[in-house]
Amino acid sequence: MTVFHQNMKKWTALAVLAALASAAAGCSQGTTGGEKGRGQVAVFQDFSAEDLDGNPVDETIFADYDLTMINLWGTFCGPCIQEMPELGEIADEYEEKGFQIVGICTDAVDGDGQALPDVVVSAREIIEETGADYLHLLPTGEIFTDLLPRVSAVPTTIFVDKEGNQVGLADMGAKDKESWMAVIDEKLAQVQQEAE
Repeated sequence: MTVFHQNMKKWTALAVLAALASAAAGCSQGTTGGEKGRGQVAVFQDFSAEDLDGNPVDETIFADYDLTMINLWGTFCGPCIQEMPELGEIADEYEEKGFQIVGICTDAVDGDGQALPDVVVSAREIIEETGADYLHLLPTGEIFTDLLPRVSAVPTTIFVDKEGNQVGLADMGAKDKESWMAVIDEKLAQVQQEAE
């Protein structure tokens, strides 16, 4: 049995426990937000953060793509981890279509917004084992102060255009590859049509 499959068994067991505590297809963040968590956010129009290696990142990461899928996930969240292999496939298959995925590991910082080294190591291992090797960010700066308080469960997914403007409402919960592709195709067509 490979390390990936051993870890998937562990993550699946954690997911079962989490599912007992959460009725949604996601994991509780321990914050309140309700429908507010599904609303529009302006965080990504002008922000600064770091990737998992501590490199600075800002809104310019969106400029070369018509549509960016921002997937907020947690190392403790079975549904998040289970969808990551297919998100990695989508990221590869759609890159030439003007689309990218950016992950945000929501539990990689403490209550003061400081990186938690052990969680960052776990996040890197999950990313490597699932093949979800697109850009992943630490939820620092405006993401920590303005976005995380609005997120009540993970995975939560937000789509933005080239300028970081949110496209549609946030999606809460995990989806399979075909379901995500349908959502992406619709939103990608919308932003490309609006850009004409």
